[in-house]
Amino acid sequence: MNNNIKPELMKLLGITDEKVADKVLHYAKLVNDGTTTMLINSDSKKQAQNLLDGLRANDFAVAKALNERVTAIFDMFANNNSMSLDITAINRSYVLLVNSLKKIYTRNDELSAIKQKPIWEYFDIIEGCEHEISEYTNDWNNDTGQSHNARVNKLCIVSGKEDPDYTVELKQIVENADKAITAFLAEIEEDKSEQDNDWTIPEYSLIYKDDGTILINGVMKLKKTQAGQASDMIMSQSLAHDGQDVPFKPKLSTSRPLTTIIGDMGFDKTLRAIFFPTISKDKGLAFRSRITRGEADAQHIDTKELDRKLKGLNAEVTYSGILLDDIPF
Repeated sequence: MNNNIKPELMKLLGITDEKVADKVLHYAKLVNDGTTTMLINSDSKKQAQNLLDGLRANDFAVAKALNERVTAIFDMFANNNSMSLDITAINRSYVLLVNSLKKIYTRNDELSAIKQKPIWEYFDIIEGCEHEISEYTNDWNNDTGQSHNARVNKLCIVSGKEDPDYTVELKQIVENADKAITAFLAEIEEDKSEQDNDWTIPEYSLIYKDDGTILINGVMKLKKTQAGQASDMIMSQSLAHDGQDVPFKPKLSTSRPLTTIIGDMGFDKTLRAIFFPTISKDKGLAFRSRITRGEADAQHIDTKELDRKLKGLNAEVTYSGILLDDIPF
């Protein structure tokens, strides 16, 4: 065998593990050791196909594991103010994970053919992209890789391999990424505990625009509705009953549960408690487009995560300041 074949093959396919390259070369040898007709029903042909299927299935499993970590890192950046944090290690891990994924997708047509694109195709770096990431995630029509990852997981399930076999180099990248994620999460929590007592969101408000945009506190967009659809009918009718104590029953052309329709618009548990305090099949809906900080606290609505996201989107906040009684003289 030409001594240059293996290194050239590894470079061409982005293979870093010589054992994987040996399997590919073995497959080629099996195919070339006779005519196609001789190999169609031979054990060698089956062995060669099994080797190829194994490499393909492992690509799916590795892609799933790496994409999950990329999404986790991206979500940490999207949902937290990272401007005051040290992002050196987490940014390095993101870059290396994305670089590894690009190599896998280049050689695997089934992964690259997935219609729902991975988040790293939009953001292959995170350093210096804080504003762009905030704008992207502020649109509820975008996700951060979940749809793509679900399809990769489907490929893993169908191929029968969900646990990846890493090369030595890739194993190190994954282990370092896990350490960086854990350390960055701890840094975020520490930063939150230091900052949360300094400011508050004074009130929560909702605006429903003519184009179907749902805007929270003037900065956070939920999923845009389409005219005439159930979501648009709920919003329009809710505004007509804004602030009423007695729930109303919306007139809809669908039997879908109210909670499902409202949830699909982007109203999570916290937003539903704030703006739709009553969602009932029997009673209907109670809606309010505005609620104060005091009212939210009195109703024991946990708004910590929402507050941080709104603040990160530059919503209006009230800072605690210093009282005269606090001055020691």
